[in-house]
Amino acid sequence: GELLGQSVEMLIPGPFRSDHRQHRAGFMKVPQARSMGGQRELFGLRKDGSEFAVEIGLTPIQTAKGMGVVASVVDISERKRLEMQLRRAERLAELGTVASGMAHEIGTPMNVILGRAEYLLQRATDDGMKKGLTTIITQVERITKVMNQLLAFARRRTPERRAVDFAKIVEDSLELFQERIAHSHITVDTTIESSLPFVHADQDQLIQVVINLVMNSLHAMPEGGRLRLGLAREGEYVRLEVADTGHGMPEETRAKVFDPFFTTKDFGKGTGLGLTVVKGIIEEHGGTITLESAVEKGTTFTIRLPIDPAQTAGTSRSAPSIGPS
Repeated sequence: GELLGQSVEMLIPGPFRSDHRQHRAGFMKVPQARSMGGQRELFGLRKDGSEFAVEIGLTPIQTAKGMGVVASVVDISERKRLEMQLRRAERLAELGTVASGMAHEIGTPMNVILGRAEYLLQRATDDGMKKGLTTIITQVERITKVMNQLLAFARRRTPERRAVDFAKIVEDSLELFQERIAHSHITVDTTIESSLPFVHADQDQLIQVVINLVMNSLHAMPEGGRLRLGLAREGEYVRLEVADTGHGMPEETRAKVFDPFFTTKDFGKGTGLGLTVVKGIIEEHGGTITLESAVEKGTTFTIRLPIDPAQTAGTSRSAPSIGPS
């Protein structure tokens, strides 16, 4: 009822309103049933100010007051999201084919080079020769690591889901970073809601997700900061937030951060597959992952995973902070 008597332009995002007036006038000159926009993408405006993709059909109608128009507006944002997922799946399938071929064509000669270099290093006496051979070995190992990660990513197995204690996974994953955190200026705060339900997930893949996100946050705080992990129930999901006070990301980085091979790390220090793998695992589990970040204000990743159908509740926990005193 709020829309009755209001201008139709209140449903149109600001930048498009002037164009809408022109198109409306053009339609009334030659009124005929058709879809609006042609090849252009159209957007509507929600009550909260957010934009969403729409399809609009126009039908002229003769009234006692003259020619009018009936516009049917369909929200197609979900369809757009599914189309994007399909395109991404197709790209990843192509990537898997390429990765398998590369693993064979590159892996074999790399193993030969590595073996020869290690053999020569054991017998080298000249310091310059040793340094050069060590560089070769380091770079070959890096290439091999990238290839193995790419192959594992492309061949990611189907999740073996069962009731999993997400809280224990978070705690166990943090244990792996205890020594590194103890020698840094990073404090870790963990807040876990009591009686948290188990999630329906593959335990090994979930560990991989948490480790990747924690590692990403630690890399973002080379000079220290605060890492916060929070677990809580949210409707039929369990929500995990991993937040850091690191350098944050500009908009152009946020838009690409889940893309394969995209990395902001220095050359040789990252493959650009970690967050791509995380996103893939979460989506295969029927969950979602979102990102909030701003330059010099830190980054927060939020994961939502479905609760196990049995609604099994986990034990109550309250994890302490980990880090320098």
